[in-house]
Amino acid sequence: MGSWGLELYQNDTSLDVRDEFETLFRAGKTAQEITGKLMEDYRSLMGDTEEEPSFWFSLADTQWDLGVLLPAVQEKALYWIDKERGMLDRQAADMPSTARRTKVLDDLRAKLLSPQPPVKKHVKKRTYTCPWKLGDVFAYRLESDLAKERGLYGRYFLIRKVDEGTWYPGHIVPIVYVKITGGTNIPSNVEEYDRAEYVQTWFTKYEDRFFPIDMSRPQEDIAEKSRIDYQVDAYGFLPQYRVTLLNTSKKVIPESLIYVGSFPNAVPPQKEFIPHAKENIVTVSWKRFDETFETKMIKCYCGHNLRELSIYKNQLI
Repeated sequence: MGSWGLELYQNDTSLDVRDEFETLFRAGKTAQEITGKLMEDYRSLMGDTEEEPSFWFSLADTQWDLGVLLPAVQEKALYWIDKERGMLDRQAADMPSTARRTKVLDDLRAKLLSPQPPVKKHVKKRTYTCPWKLGDVFAYRLESDLAKERGLYGRYFLIRKVDEGTWYPGHIVPIVYVKITGGTNIPSNVEEYDRAEYVQTWFTKYEDRFFPIDMSRPQEDIAEKSRIDYQVDAYGFLPQYRVTLLNTSKKVIPESLIYVGSFPNAVPPQKEFIPHAKENIVTVSWKRFDETFETKMIKCYCGHNLRELSIYKNQLI
């Protein structure tokens, strides 16, 4: 679970649970139906004292906001609040982090024990379909402080659409490759584009190559995936290069993007592992808290392409 603060929704699990519950609730599912589905989907978190509390805190808080808090969910959230509060009480009370987290838990407890608001009506949110076409390439100039620090200032990320996916509550967003230019010039044709370096965005362990597995037909699913030629890198990993770019409205897309052209037949990355489910492709926002598309992709480039991450300590091949 990614976590970046002490607040209720400053971790991936809480955000995902809230978004999934709201999506299904607006689709007309009942609180009981959604809770059962989420408990099954997040079964691997149950019993994990670090991650399970975030699941129940988010689920209870979201249900209360919608006026559909289930007693069993309330009970679970209060249990974990009391458990964490007990741990905090044994820490130094004057520590800023302890005091802040204590207030977050106390506020949540008070909220869950207060009368719920009326049940919210299902309001359909407007969705956006990104108009980019397959093969479209856009150039993004690197101008951040991090780009200066890493000696990348003035170079370009080249963003090419290769597929599309769906993002809550129904936006159609592009799935892209990102390349980085070797200098400060934008390619003018596909040959120049092909010479730019692909940015690796993530990796999959070889032993996890079949996931997710269709549990309605697991043996057949694994047999089908076994016929795929999985090519590992020099460290034994399956490199990933695709990104789900969250173009959820016209206004979030930078006006500074430069349209380069359409290169649908560009050479793909070598030894690329494409996740079997689009949900497992790395998602990147243009801006999320203090992280931007630019800083995120620079970190991917330095971490994977330049092998700065600790996972690349031991070369196998």
